Order: sequence, then C-alpha cells, then structure tokens
Amino acid sequence: MPYFRVHDSHKLVLTNFKVMFTSFTETSNFTKIKRYKAYCLLKQRFTEVHFTVRDPYQKAISLYKDKFLYTPLNSDLTKPVKWEKPQRIFFPIMGLSTKHQSDQQIKERLINTPFDEFIKLLKQCYWLDEHTQPQHWILDHPRYLLFKNLSVDRNRLAIYKMEQPNELNAFAESTGFDNSKHANSTAGIATPKAMSPESLKIINSIYEKDFTDYGYQRL
Repeated sequence: MPYFRVHDSHKLVLTNFKVMFTSFTETSNFTKIKRYKAYCLLKQRFTEVHFTVRDPYQKAISLYKDKFLYTPLNSDLTKPVKWEKPQRIFFPIMGLSTKHQSDQQIKERLINTPFDEFIKLLKQCYWLDEHTQPQHWILDHPRYLLFKNLSVDRNRLAIYKMEQPNELNAFAESTGFDNSKHANSTAGIATPKAMSPESLKIINSIYEKDFTDYGYQRL
C-alpha cells in the first residue's frame, strides 16, 4: 500500500490504491516510501500522519472502471499484454488463464463483465491485492508477517475524505498537495447507474470497518 513522505517536513501521508494514489505520485514534494520506512518514521513521536480515505462504494466502482474497462479497452493487442495483479487475481474464478486464452479473449471477458458480477467475483478474492483490500488494513494488515501493525496513535492520525472539498483542502494546506490537479484516467468511462441489493450487501460486508471507522453511510 502507498506511503509518502512530504519533503522537508516530519509529515507522512498514508493512502490506498484508488484513493488519489496517482495524483500523489505526481506531487513533486511527495516521495513514495516502503512500509518499513513508514514504520520507522512512525516511531518518531514528532511525525505527523495524514490519511486519505474514500467512500467504499465509489472505490469499488473506480476499481471496476479502471481494471475491467479502461485498462482492457486501451490495451495494445499487437504485443503481449502484461495484465496487472488486480486483474489477474480474478482470472482463476473467471475461468481465465494467460496460457489458455488469448489477450483478446481476456480483454473481451473483462469488458463484458457487468458490475454486479464483478462484485460477486470480488467477494472471492478481495484479500489478494492491495487495490481490493479494506482501507483500514494499511494500519493493521492481517496478512503481513513483518510490520503488520503500524501502531499509529489515533491522536496523531488526521483523516481526510477525498469526496469532501473542505477536507481535501485541509489536506492540501497541511501537506502542500496541489489540489488543483487530479489524475483520473477513468473519467470518460460510464459509471454503473445502480447496484443490486446483493452487491450492496457484499460491499457492506467486505468493507464494514471502513464504513464504521471513517464515517461513511451504508446503503
């Protein structure tokens, strides 16, 4: 999961993939660091911790639009496609294999997967990749052996919802993030108009603690 150190400061930014990660990588005063480095910085009591979060429903939609629609639609099939891990974790339960299906077949299968089917698949593999894991796992990751718990003092943890302009502005003022430039590769992809009751139930279950900890309302 992404961790960024803010240049010339004692500030650490925590986030998740599909939660402004690309925008942060393009921020000149942010440097991406490894988890062990973030763990060491958190041992210093003067380190400020800034954590950006996202509505779990919107995060799931963004993941679907990016990995099942935008990326396959823009893949170059004139050469072998390097399918990304947040796509490949779905392949076994979709009956897909890079050994047995062509890139064209994989592309068509991904882009023709309806959102509600994607959510059913997500239920079977969400723990396998950082794009799909719950956001609170960045603080205490049940699947890590080393540096599992970052032991962040909640009094030092400033949380910002990316959908709230006032909170995003506060984050920008605190860290120097340029709030006028947002990277969004899926802006041209149509958003699913509705979620089935079953999809809502699955998302609510997978990301239950994200809803509770970060104050998002369940549908």
